[in-house]
Amino acid sequence: MRRNLNPLLKWGCLIPLGVVLPLVFAAMALDRFLPSAARRALPASASDVQEYYSGTVDYVRCLKAKLPEGDVVLYARNLNLTSRFDPVEDAKIASMVNIGIGDAPKWWNPPSASASSYFRYAPGKERVEVLRYSNGYVYYLVTAW
Repeated sequence: MRRNLNPLLKWGCLIPLGVVLPLVFAAMALDRFLPSAARRALPASASDVQEYYSGTVDYVRCLKAKLPEGDVVLYARNLNLTSRFDPVEDAKIASMVNIGIGDAPKWWNPPSASASSYFRYAPGKERVEVLRYSNGYVYYLVTAW
């Protein structure tokens, strides 16, 4: 009996794993060591930046930074957030926009969303982004579940 197996059959699933696993680890390393998109979008006037990230598929990112009120619009534009929260018109999704984060750090103390808040949420999508401003600080939250 002759055993002349094709090398691809012999190594089968190890080839994709040898390519996919290094890519996954590289993406995780880049995410860990490079500044997040939320941090990169901050205007140069930002200071006292604090950021928290948790999760992989289901995730939460919180960012708090000292920012002059005049630069909040620029930060929202950099994040591509264009919708403003209207407490009356958006009452049905207020709980989504004001979502709480159970394992957030102590410094994460955002105000409730108001007419000055920016947000992005599409019903049926399991992701919400909110940008709020209060007392000289911006609070940016993006979460997916």
